[in-house]
Amino acid sequence: MFSRTLAVIFLFASTVLSELFNDPELLEGFYQGDIKAHPIRTRNGMVNKIYHWPNQTVQYIIDKNAFAGSHHREILRAISIIEAKSCVIFKPATETELTKALVITSKGKGCNSVYLGYRNKQHVVNLQIFPLGEGCFRIGSIIHELLHVLGFEHQHVAQNRDKYVSIQWKNIDPQYNINFVNNDNSTGWHDFDEGYDYESVMHYVPKAFSKNGEPTIVPLKDGAANMGQRLYISEKDIRKLNKMYRCPGYV
Repeated sequence: MFSRTLAVIFLFASTVLSELFNDPELLEGFYQGDIKAHPIRTRNGMVNKIYHWPNQTVQYIIDKNAFAGSHHREILRAISIIEAKSCVIFKPATETELTKALVITSKGKGCNSVYLGYRNKQHVVNLQIFPLGEGCFRIGSIIHELLHVLGFEHQHVAQNRDKYVSIQWKNIDPQYNINFVNNDNSTGWHDFDEGYDYESVMHYVPKAFSKNGEPTIVPLKDGAANMGQRLYISEKDIRKLNKMYRCPGYV
């Protein structure tokens, strides 16, 4: 009986861990699961203009050896959605621009960004190959990583988040607690007067980094049915992006 109980516990733990690390945006060893370099914390949107891409333009290159035609086109579709919803432009980088350009590749595990915002040096986004509509190739996941590039952190660490969500620390593996901390007051933060957004493409899923299959983020208000969605850029995401980049009509 004891051996059978241990087997059940082991099977349950393995299933939980498998589910956790099957989400390619929630990787072990990355800050908040998909940021390689520990960012300057800004509590959702970077206000300092030095982290905004100059002239609202992202010079980029898609690694030609990394993606099949359909995946290449899906990346371009995500780019076109951001361009259609804002004044931000993605421009193929020239040879002389490569040292400060965004490189989109699939050489690593998961979907992740090296930095938040512009850094005056080469920036890399990794999109691991998945079937279209899955993993890193959900359209919202591509947009999610591109919004990191443009200067957005995750929604769940907004400084006012405790009015909108309850973090269930008892359900989080302690080694991942840092991914939910939002008590840094040393740097500027901004929601661009748009408020908390359950529907944001930058929001964690409810069971992110769960150690037991139970929710780690519980909404406190109505309107959270799509929390953690990766299907579209939300209306608040769009307005925040336009305000951040001082697009016409948002200045």
